[in-house]
Amino acid sequence: MATDEAAVLDRLKQQIQSENAAQQEDCRQEISRLRRRVEELERMTAKLYEDKVSGTISEASFSLLIQKSEQERIQKSERLDMLLAGERKSQQDIANIGQWAGTIRQYLDLQELNREIIEELIDHIEIGERTIIDGQRHQDIKIYYRFVGLV
Repeated sequence: MATDEAAVLDRLKQQIQSENAAQQEDCRQEISRLRRRVEELERMTAKLYEDKVSGTISEASFSLLIQKSEQERIQKSERLDMLLAGERKSQQDIANIGQWAGTIRQYLDLQELNREIIEELIDHIEIGERTIIDGQRHQDIKIYYRFVGLV
């Protein structure tokens, strides 16, 4: 039983990771690029202030350059925050698998299904359009479980 549970949990982790593998790698690369650029913009801002104080650049040039630099820094920082939030969500999805297993474990010997149990186990259900194929009715039903989604 324990090996079956471990196998199911491993399969769920692999499913979540494989769905996002290429996207996560692109995301990590973009996070790295954005961090470097934000640091560069912060150094440029410090240098601009030094140049302004020393009189190397005019007030008009300083205002224009600082405004452009700050706009780009804000834009890059917002994108970075969004990517980091997405990465945290992916990590949380993997962590939720253990919580899902604990919840499922409670109902292994379930004799009767009631509304409370359904609400605890299932996030939502999607029911597709009914079709008739070769004289038989077909309908797609997708059950999205709490913590792990569609299994």
